[in-house]
Amino acid sequence: MPDEMLSDAPVALVVHNADAGTDPVPRAEIEAVIRAAGMRTRYCAHGEDDLEVALASSFDLVICAGGDGTLAHIASCLGNAERPIGVLPLGGSNNIAHALGVDGDWRDLPHRWSLGRWTMLDRCEADGPWGRRGFVEAVGAGSLTQSFERVDAEPGTPAEKRNNGRKAFRAALENAQPFPCCIEAGDWSWEGACLMVELMSIPYAGPRLRLAADGDPADGLFDVVLVRPEDRIDMLAWCDRPDDAPCPIETRRASMVRLSVNDLPFRLDDRSPDERLSGTVTVRFRPQPVRILVPSQRSTQENV
Repeated sequence: MPDEMLSDAPVALVVHNADAGTDPVPRAEIEAVIRAAGMRTRYCAHGEDDLEVALASSFDLVICAGGDGTLAHIASCLGNAERPIGVLPLGGSNNIAHALGVDGDWRDLPHRWSLGRWTMLDRCEADGPWGRRGFVEAVGAGSLTQSFERVDAEPGTPAEKRNNGRKAFRAALENAQPFPCCIEAGDWSWEGACLMVELMSIPYAGPRLRLAADGDPADGLFDVVLVRPEDRIDMLAWCDRPDDAPCPIETRRASMVRLSVNDLPFRLDDRSPDERLSGTVTVRFRPQPVRILVPSQRSTQENV
């Protein structure tokens, strides 16, 4: 349907990662589905066009057509947090969408959106030697971060991609060497040797591993996941069937965390701001969460 025939329809800014997932979806197909759902479209190629400029333009909603990295970038850069985000989960893990109950065939989702039906998603930031960086999912060091470099050959499906990532994580955990870590979190602190530390804003990280079983994407609290050397055996057993039981690590929570490690690869969501970190990172929540559209016929927490 041409945009001129939708003169009174809402304007959707489509932010599209053309390389997302194992079977990338072309722009024309995405825009055709969105227009068939009664919206006009404006287009931004994620990674090519200037996202901040696009998000400063005039539109009614922004549509993320991509994976977790694209969604996290949109959420971090969106100036007006009241403008909702519609998610078309085209990535391999889609951790954020999965945590919010947004799943199913992406072609069906735009027809089920309403601009008044949404749920909240916290936005976070980390101050470190690199300056200040935004993130949505988690920051971490240790086994999970190291496993990102161990993933085997290119997968053919999203499920295969997740399975490859989980195998790489198990191998990294099995061979991990303990490292010293210090955490300061409000009224509690911890210092000692660990194999992995993750400060999680949503329940999932990496290849859709539910490390924070009771995590809430909008409660303003980090779930601190510490895997110590004595936890290795239980974690390895869990890694064999991670979807069948809660993670055996009991988390602690905090609204702001200072994490100190020495000479370790460090990760924000799925990217590393620096090859290795020595020093302290301060992690906190930003004042305004963003609104994620909730498709109809889904049971989830939404605005009233």
